[in-house]
Amino acid sequence: MSPGTTATGPDRLVVATTTVLVVVAGVVVVAGVLAATAGRTDTLSIADPGPLTTTGLPLARYLQDVLGTLVVGCALLPVLQPAGGDAPLARRSHALLAPTALAWAAVTAVVYLLTASDLSGRSVPRILAPDVQQLFLTLPQARAQLLVVLAAVVLVVASRTRAGEDPWVARGLLLVATAGLLPPAFVGHSAAAADHETAVGSVSLHLVAGALWVGGLAVLAVLVLADARVRAADALPTVRAFSTLALGCVVVVGASGVLNGALRVRPEDLLSTVYGVLLVVKTLALVVLVGLGWWHRRRSITAMAAAGGRDAARAAFLRLVVVELAVMALTVAAAVVLARTPPPGLGG
Repeated sequence: MSPGTTATGPDRLVVATTTVLVVVAGVVVVAGVLAATAGRTDTLSIADPGPLTTTGLPLARYLQDVLGTLVVGCALLPVLQPAGGDAPLARRSHALLAPTALAWAAVTAVVYLLTASDLSGRSVPRILAPDVQQLFLTLPQARAQLLVVLAAVVLVVASRTRAGEDPWVARGLLLVATAGLLPPAFVGHSAAAADHETAVGSVSLHLVAGALWVGGLAVLAVLVLADARVRAADALPTVRAFSTLALGCVVVVGASGVLNGALRVRPEDLLSTVYGVLLVVKTLALVVLVGLGWWHRRRSITAMAAAGGRDAARAAFLRLVVVELAVMALTVAAAVVLARTPPPGLGG
């Protein structure tokens, strides 16, 4: 492929396939939540908020998770850039941070409105009434979403300034991005767990490690695939640094996920409850990802280093990206369904 070309036919097929898989994962979220809540009468609301909220809230939360993860990935790559390394990759990643964070803020605002509708049992237009908003703002669910919006706005503003290119500021932006993932976790099922501190801590570690891993790989793949200004061979130092980080993230994600699951599910509930089955699905997906990551480090990074041309280096990097991102998207989808499914101890 010539330097001026942004994507080949196979590259466009990769983009299309990945897009379809992410959309399918969103459909899985909606279908899973509807199946899990079908026939339930133990709702928190005094009335039905309507199909827009019932269907839209899990989908909006899924998009919120995806965008938050991509924001973390955009903030991560400039931090991973070795001294004197692949500046084009870091610059392009930094340039993506502001629009991605802006989209994150917009989707979070939708989540805020749909959550108010869900908890109040009123349709979306009716929850805009001042009295409803005044009551909703007293709830932790509202404050959690507003904190996410605040983090996203800080990222948009700070990344637009010249100071955003400073290495220490870049580290600060990464810290804000990861912190923005946490408030909704503090008001989820873990907040009601018997061992509150352990549950919230494990979920926090799980979210941050997962976002660094998934977001970093996703942004790397997009830039190497679609941006002619980023050469795969030049990205090799960052890919190596990310591979080391990803291994640590795998350990943290696995350990925190097992710990959090152990706090919510008894062994006999794993295959007899919706929550237990979803937890098993997430665990199996993690095992697949670990295997793919090991294969990627052993084969693809070595092939990138040995590649003699641009196309060969790109092909080596992208060989397993589509499959890995597909499994990751389904894992995020399962996580959102889990968030909407009560653990067995809470009536699931």
